[in-house]
Amino acid sequence: MITGYGVAEAVKHYYSLWGGELKGKRAVIQGWGNVGAAAACFLAVEGVRIVGILDRARGLIRKEGFSLDEIRELFLKREGNQLHAEELLPFEQVNAQIWDLKSEIFIPAAASRLLTQEQVERMVKAGLEVISSGANVPFADPEIFFGPTGVWADERVAVIPDFIANCGMARVFAYLMSEGAEVTDQAIFADVSEPILRALQHSYAKNQGKTKLSQTSYEIALAQLM
Repeated sequence: MITGYGVAEAVKHYYSLWGGELKGKRAVIQGWGNVGAAAACFLAVEGVRIVGILDRARGLIRKEGFSLDEIRELFLKREGNQLHAEELLPFEQVNAQIWDLKSEIFIPAAASRLLTQEQVERMVKAGLEVISSGANVPFADPEIFFGPTGVWADERVAVIPDFIANCGMARVFAYLMSEGAEVTDQAIFADVSEPILRALQHSYAKNQGKTKLSQTSYEIALAQLM
């Protein structure tokens, strides 16, 4: 749940820095495991409309968006890490339609290396603005970190890289090992949100444009490591 929270907070912080009203945006979620379902819930709390969910075998599409209560219900009714609802559609049907849904936010939170360039192209044409990486390596490229599909997407929309967006669990480990850590929900969640905000602030200071966010963030991270 904490990783999904971080993925959602990355989207929230993106719009707070680069501009735009988060409430009323539309989102597509790939994967309904711990990360994807939690991210959808936290986005729905912020007023984001979840218009499509694609799970391993089935999915859901509602162009007007699901309500917060409906997203919470879908979160609670998961069977293991799988989506469960009465009106589930076959994977093939959802996969054929979901990439063309009008949406501004995409959360890849299934297995790594699933997202193809064709799928990204279709989402961009449908109005995509930001990708917040729930999967470690969301794009279907053989490169370890950043391949041609990732670069293509990053040059057209804001791609928040995985080492910023899904750092939640690593931050929890680091926080709990720190001296004097306050073990409360509020403190733990705040410790996840704040570093994501700081990382995006550093990227924004170097690049106020709404593209090449991943490339900028990688440059900053590599410079810090050297």
